[in-house]
Amino acid sequence: MIYILAAVLILAVAALLMSLLYIQKMQKILHLVNPYKAGKYSVVPLNKLDDLYRDLESMSGAARKLDDETRDRELMETRMKFAQLQNQINPHFLYNTLENIRARAILDDNEVIADMTEALSRFFRYNISKRTDVVKLSEELDNIRTYMHIQQYRFSNKFDFQVFIHDERSDVMNARIPKMTLQPIVENAIFHGMENKLGKGHIEIHIEYDEQNVFIIIEDDGVGMNEEDLAALRAKLAASADGHWDTGHESSGIAMRNINNRLKLLYGEDCGITVSSLEGVGTEVELTLPRHFQDEEEKGTGEEHSGAGGAV
Repeated sequence: MIYILAAVLILAVAALLMSLLYIQKMQKILHLVNPYKAGKYSVVPLNKLDDLYRDLESMSGAARKLDDETRDRELMETRMKFAQLQNQINPHFLYNTLENIRARAILDDNEVIADMTEALSRFFRYNISKRTDVVKLSEELDNIRTYMHIQQYRFSNKFDFQVFIHDERSDVMNARIPKMTLQPIVENAIFHGMENKLGKGHIEIHIEYDEQNVFIIIEDDGVGMNEEDLAALRAKLAASADGHWDTGHESSGIAMRNINNRLKLLYGEDCGITVSSLEGVGTEVELTLPRHFQDEEEKGTGEEHSGAGGAV
Protein backbone atom coordinates (compact mmCIF):
# COMPACT_ATOMS: atom_id res chain seq x y z
CA MET A 1 0.00 0.00 0.00
CA ILE A 2 2.81 2.35 0.93
CA TYR A 3 4.50 1.61 -2.36
CA ILE A 4 1.36 2.40 -4.28
CA LEU A 5 0.94 5.78 -2.53
CA ALA A 6 4.60 6.58 -3.17
CA ALA A 7 4.21 5.77 -6.87
CA VAL A 8 1.10 7.95 -7.17
CA LEU A 9 2.89 10.80 -5.39
CA ILE A 10 5.90 10.50 -7.71
CA LEU A 11 3.64 10.53 -10.81
CA ALA A 12 1.77 13.58 -9.53
CA VAL A 13 5.02 15.45 -8.88
CA ALA A 14 6.30 14.49 -12.34
CA ALA A 15 3.07 15.67 -13.98
CA LEU A 16 3.29 18.98 -12.10
CA LEU A 17 6.88 19.50 -13.18
CA MET A 18 6.03 18.72 -16.80
CA SER A 19 3.09 21.19 -16.67
CA LEU A 20 5.35 23.89 -15.25
CA LEU A 21 7.91 23.29 -17.99
CA TYR A 22 5.19 23.45 -20.67
CA ILE A 23 3.80 26.69 -19.25
CA GLN A 24 7.28 28.25 -19.14
CA LYS A 25 7.90 27.36 -22.79
CA MET A 26 4.53 28.86 -23.78
CA GLN A 27 5.35 32.00 -21.79
CA LYS A 28 8.62 32.41 -23.71
CA ILE A 29 6.82 32.05 -27.04
CA LEU A 30 4.09 34.55 -26.04
CA HIS A 31 6.68 36.94 -24.69
CA LEU A 32 8.49 36.91 -28.01
CA VAL A 33 5.21 37.60 -29.84
CA ASN A 34 3.87 40.22 -27.42
CA PRO A 35 6.15 40.88 -24.43
CA TYR A 36 3.77 43.44 -22.89
CA LYS A 37 0.86 41.01 -22.46
CA ALA A 38 2.66 37.85 -21.42
CA GLY A 39 2.68 38.10 -17.63
CA LYS A 40 3.91 35.36 -15.35
CA TYR A 41 1.88 32.19 -15.87
CA SER A 42 -0.73 34.16 -17.86
CA VAL A 43 -2.28 32.58 -20.91
CA VAL A 44 -3.27 34.70 -23.97
CA PRO A 45 -6.58 33.52 -25.54
CA LEU A 46 -6.49 32.23 -29.13
CA ASN A 47 -8.71 35.06 -30.39
CA LYS A 48 -6.01 37.51 -29.25
CA LEU A 49 -3.51 35.67 -31.41
CA ASP A 50 -5.95 35.95 -34.33
CA ASP A 51 -6.21 39.71 -33.74
CA LEU A 52 -2.42 39.94 -33.65
CA TYR A 53 -2.19 38.02 -36.92
CA ARG A 54 -4.69 40.37 -38.57
CA ASP A 55 -2.78 43.40 -37.28
CA LEU A 56 0.43 42.04 -38.74
CA GLU A 57 -1.30 41.42 -42.09
CA SER A 58 -2.75 44.94 -42.05
CA MET A 59 0.64 46.46 -41.29
CA SER A 60 2.19 44.42 -44.09
CA GLY A 61 -0.52 45.56 -46.53
CA ALA A 62 -0.08 49.19 -45.49
CA ALA A 63 3.67 48.90 -46.02
CA ARG A 64 3.14 47.44 -49.50
CA LYS A 65 0.63 50.22 -50.34
CA LEU A 66 3.03 52.91 -49.13
CA ASP A 67 5.78 51.37 -51.24
CA ASP A 68 3.50 51.34 -54.30
CA GLU A 69 2.48 54.96 -53.71
CA THR A 70 6.12 55.98 -53.42
CA ARG A 71 6.93 54.28 -56.72
CA ASP A 72 3.89 55.87 -58.39
CA ARG A 73 4.89 59.32 -57.11
CA GLU A 74 8.44 58.89 -58.34
CA LEU A 75 7.15 57.72 -61.73
CA MET A 76 4.80 60.72 -61.94
CA GLU A 77 7.62 63.11 -61.05
CA THR A 78 9.77 61.53 -63.77
CA ARG A 79 6.99 61.91 -66.32
CA MET A 80 6.40 65.54 -65.30
CA LYS A 81 10.10 66.32 -65.71
CA PHE A 82 10.05 64.67 -69.12
CA ALA A 83 6.94 66.64 -70.12
CA GLN A 84 8.59 69.87 -68.99
CA LEU A 85 11.62 69.02 -71.10
CA GLN A 86 9.34 68.33 -74.07
CA ASN A 87 7.60 71.68 -73.58
CA GLN A 88 10.97 73.39 -73.65
CA ILE A 89 12.06 71.63 -76.83
CA ASN A 90 8.91 71.30 -78.93
CA PRO A 91 8.11 75.00 -79.54
CA HIS A 92 11.62 75.74 -80.77
CA PHE A 93 11.60 72.64 -82.93
CA LEU A 94 8.22 73.61 -84.35
CA TYR A 95 9.20 77.20 -85.09
CA ASN A 96 12.48 76.19 -86.71
CA THR A 97 10.77 73.56 -88.83
CA LEU A 98 8.12 75.98 -90.04
CA GLU A 99 10.74 78.60 -90.83
CA ASN A 100 12.71 76.07 -92.83
CA ILE A 101 9.59 75.12 -94.80
CA ARG A 102 8.83 78.78 -95.43
CA ALA A 103 12.40 79.48 -96.57
CA ARG A 104 12.31 76.53 -98.96
CA ALA A 105 8.94 77.66 -100.32
CA ILE A 106 10.34 81.15 -100.98
CA LEU A 107 13.34 79.66 -102.80
CA ASP A 108 10.92 77.61 -104.93
CA ASP A 109 8.77 80.70 -105.60
CA ASN A 110 5.78 79.04 -103.90
CA GLU A 111 4.10 82.06 -102.31
CA VAL A 112 1.05 80.10 -101.11
CA ILE A 113 3.05 77.64 -99.00
CA ALA A 114 5.29 80.44 -97.72
CA ASP A 115 2.24 82.49 -96.68
CA MET A 116 0.46 79.53 -95.02
CA THR A 117 3.60 78.52 -93.16
CA GLU A 118 4.18 82.03 -91.85
CA ALA A 119 0.55 82.27 -90.66
CA LEU A 120 0.75 78.87 -88.99
CA SER A 121 3.97 79.88 -87.24
CA ARG A 122 2.33 83.05 -85.86
CA PHE A 123 -0.70 81.06 -84.70
CA PHE A 124 1.37 78.49 -82.83
CA ARG A 125 3.66 81.13 -81.36
CA TYR A 126 0.65 82.92 -79.88
CA ASN A 127 -0.92 79.77 -78.46
CA ILE A 128 2.22 78.16 -77.05
CA SER A 129 3.62 81.33 -75.53
CA LYS A 130 3.74 81.06 -71.74
CA ARG A 131 3.93 84.80 -71.16
CA THR A 132 0.38 84.99 -69.84
CA ASP A 133 -2.99 83.25 -70.09
CA VAL A 134 -4.93 86.53 -70.20
CA VAL A 135 -4.25 88.91 -73.09
CA LYS A 136 -5.52 92.15 -74.53
CA LEU A 137 -8.57 91.96 -76.74
CA SER A 138 -6.49 93.43 -79.56
CA GLU A 139 -4.05 90.50 -79.34
CA GLU A 140 -6.85 87.93 -79.34
CA LEU A 141 -8.38 89.54 -82.43
CA ASP A 142 -5.02 89.51 -84.21
CA ASN A 143 -4.77 85.78 -83.52
CA ILE A 144 -8.28 85.20 -84.89
CA ARG A 145 -7.33 87.03 -88.09
CA THR A 146 -4.33 84.72 -88.42
CA TYR A 147 -6.47 81.65 -87.78
CA MET A 148 -9.07 82.69 -90.35
CA HIS A 149 -6.32 83.43 -92.87
CA ILE A 150 -5.24 79.79 -92.59
CA GLN A 151 -8.82 78.51 -92.83
CA GLN A 152 -9.47 80.53 -95.98
CA TYR A 153 -6.85 78.41 -97.75
CA ARG A 154 -8.55 75.22 -96.60
CA PHE A 155 -12.07 76.27 -97.59
CA SER A 156 -11.08 78.11 -100.77
CA ASN A 157 -12.76 81.37 -99.73
CA LYS A 158 -16.09 79.66 -99.06
CA PHE A 159 -16.88 82.49 -96.63
CA ASP A 160 -15.95 86.10 -95.95
CA PHE A 161 -14.61 87.19 -92.57
CA GLN A 162 -14.58 90.68 -91.07
CA VAL A 163 -14.03 92.32 -87.69
CA PHE A 164 -15.96 95.50 -86.86
CA ILE A 165 -14.83 97.64 -83.92
CA HIS A 166 -17.69 100.00 -83.05
CA ASP A 167 -15.67 102.24 -80.78
CA GLU A 168 -13.30 105.16 -81.21
CA ARG A 169 -11.62 104.92 -77.80
CA SER A 170 -8.56 102.78 -77.21
CA ASP A 171 -9.41 101.39 -73.75
CA VAL A 172 -11.92 98.94 -75.24
CA MET A 173 -9.13 97.13 -77.08
CA ASN A 174 -7.19 96.96 -73.80
CA ALA A 175 -9.93 94.86 -72.19
CA ARG A 176 -8.60 91.55 -70.90
CA ILE A 177 -9.72 88.23 -72.34
CA PRO A 178 -8.44 84.68 -71.71
CA LYS A 179 -6.17 83.49 -74.49
CA MET A 180 -7.87 81.26 -77.10
CA THR A 181 -11.39 82.30 -76.11
CA LEU A 182 -12.56 83.33 -79.58
CA GLN A 183 -10.95 80.60 -81.68
CA PRO A 184 -13.23 77.69 -80.61
CA ILE A 185 -16.32 79.83 -81.20
CA VAL A 186 -15.17 80.93 -84.64
CA GLU A 187 -14.23 77.34 -85.42
CA ASN A 188 -17.81 76.30 -84.56
CA ALA A 189 -19.10 78.94 -86.97
CA ILE A 190 -16.95 77.42 -89.73
CA PHE A 191 -17.58 73.72 -89.20
CA HIS A 192 -21.19 73.83 -87.96
CA GLY A 193 -22.37 76.88 -89.85
CA MET A 194 -20.42 77.25 -93.07
CA GLU A 195 -19.39 73.71 -94.02
CA ASN A 196 -22.88 72.54 -95.01
CA LYS A 197 -24.10 75.89 -96.28
CA LEU A 198 -24.95 76.21 -99.97
CA GLY A 199 -23.20 79.18 -101.47
CA LYS A 200 -20.83 81.65 -99.89
CA GLY A 201 -21.23 82.54 -96.23
CA HIS A 202 -20.20 85.34 -93.90
CA ILE A 203 -18.65 85.35 -90.43
CA GLU A 204 -18.38 88.64 -88.58
CA ILE A 205 -17.07 89.77 -85.21
CA HIS A 206 -18.52 92.97 -83.75
CA ILE A 207 -16.92 94.76 -80.78
CA GLU A 208 -19.39 96.93 -78.86
CA TYR A 209 -19.41 98.41 -75.36
CA ASP A 210 -21.20 100.34 -72.66
CA GLU A 211 -19.83 102.07 -69.58
CA GLN A 212 -19.06 98.83 -67.76
CA ASN A 213 -18.69 96.03 -70.30
CA VAL A 214 -17.32 95.05 -73.67
CA PHE A 215 -19.50 92.86 -75.87
CA ILE A 216 -17.99 90.57 -78.50
CA ILE A 217 -20.57 89.28 -80.98
CA ILE A 218 -19.59 86.43 -83.31
CA GLU A 219 -22.29 85.93 -85.91
CA ASP A 220 -22.62 83.84 -89.04
CA ASP A 221 -25.28 83.27 -91.70
CA GLY A 222 -24.74 79.51 -91.77
CA VAL A 223 -27.20 76.66 -91.34
CA GLY A 224 -28.07 77.61 -87.75
CA MET A 225 -29.52 75.31 -85.06
CA ASN A 226 -32.95 73.88 -84.49
CA GLU A 227 -34.76 74.61 -81.23
CA GLU A 228 -33.81 71.29 -79.66
CA ASP A 229 -30.08 71.71 -80.29
CA LEU A 230 -30.17 75.33 -79.15
CA ALA A 231 -31.96 74.37 -75.93
CA ALA A 232 -29.37 71.63 -75.25
CA LEU A 233 -26.50 74.10 -75.77
CA ARG A 234 -28.11 76.69 -73.50
CA ALA A 235 -28.62 74.02 -70.84
CA LYS A 236 -24.90 73.21 -70.94
CA LEU A 237 -24.05 76.87 -70.53
CA ALA A 238 -26.52 77.26 -67.66
CA ALA A 239 -24.92 74.29 -65.92
CA SER A 240 -21.68 76.28 -65.66
CA ALA A 241 -22.72 77.41 -62.20
CA ASP A 242 -21.80 74.00 -60.79
CA GLY A 243 -18.13 74.71 -61.50
CA HIS A 244 -17.75 71.57 -63.59
CA TRP A 245 -15.04 71.48 -66.23
CA ASP A 246 -15.24 69.05 -69.10
CA THR A 247 -12.12 67.30 -70.32
CA GLY A 248 -11.17 65.18 -73.26
CA HIS A 249 -12.41 65.74 -76.81
CA GLU A 250 -14.14 69.10 -77.01
CA SER A 251 -17.38 69.16 -78.94
CA SER A 252 -18.85 72.56 -79.68
CA GLY A 253 -21.04 72.51 -76.57
CA ILE A 254 -18.25 71.38 -74.26
CA ALA A 255 -15.82 73.97 -75.61
CA MET A 256 -18.30 76.80 -75.14
CA ARG A 257 -19.23 75.57 -71.67
CA ASN A 258 -15.59 75.62 -70.60
CA ILE A 259 -15.16 79.12 -72.05
CA ASN A 260 -18.26 80.26 -70.17
CA ASN A 261 -16.91 78.76 -66.93
CA ARG A 262 -13.58 80.48 -67.41
CA LEU A 263 -15.10 83.90 -68.03
CA LYS A 264 -17.32 83.65 -64.96
CA LEU A 265 -14.45 82.43 -62.82
CA LEU A 266 -12.25 85.37 -63.85
CA TYR A 267 -14.78 88.19 -64.05
CA GLY A 268 -17.91 87.15 -62.14
CA GLU A 269 -21.38 85.85 -62.92
CA ASP A 270 -22.36 88.91 -64.99
CA CYS A 271 -19.85 87.85 -67.66
CA GLY A 272 -20.00 84.85 -69.94
CA ILE A 273 -21.66 83.57 -73.11
CA THR A 274 -25.17 83.82 -74.54
CA VAL A 275 -26.27 82.08 -77.75
CA SER A 276 -29.13 82.67 -80.18
CA SER A 277 -29.78 80.83 -83.43
CA LEU A 278 -32.37 80.18 -86.11
CA GLU A 279 -32.29 77.13 -88.32
CA GLY A 280 -31.49 78.14 -91.89
CA VAL A 281 -30.65 81.72 -90.83
CA GLY A 282 -27.53 81.59 -88.70
CA THR A 283 -26.07 81.76 -85.19
CA GLU A 284 -24.98 84.57 -82.91
CA VAL A 285 -22.71 84.11 -79.88
CA GLU A 286 -22.21 87.05 -77.53
CA LEU A 287 -19.44 87.29 -74.96
CA THR A 288 -19.53 89.82 -72.12
CA LEU A 289 -16.27 91.07 -70.58
CA PRO A 290 -15.55 93.84 -68.07
CA ARG A 291 -14.41 96.93 -69.93
CA HIS A 292 -11.88 98.26 -67.42
CA PHE A 293 -10.17 95.03 -66.38
CA GLN A 294 -6.46 95.90 -66.59
CA ASP A 295 -3.24 94.70 -65.03
CA GLU A 296 -2.07 96.90 -62.16
CA GLU A 297 1.11 97.79 -64.02
CA GLU A 298 -0.88 99.18 -66.95
CA LYS A 299 -3.38 101.31 -65.05
CA GLY A 300 -2.82 104.92 -65.87
CA THR A 301 -0.27 104.28 -68.62
CA GLY A 302 -2.68 105.42 -71.31
CA GLU A 303 -1.69 102.81 -73.90
CA GLU A 304 -3.04 103.71 -77.31
CA HIS A 305 -4.46 101.36 -79.88
CA SER A 306 -5.84 102.33 -83.21
CA GLY A 307 -9.52 101.44 -83.35
CA ALA A 308 -12.30 102.88 -85.35
CA GLY A 309 -15.78 102.20 -86.51
CA GLY A 310 -15.68 100.04 -89.61
CA ALA A 311 -14.18 96.81 -90.82
CA VAL A 312 -10.68 95.82 -89.75
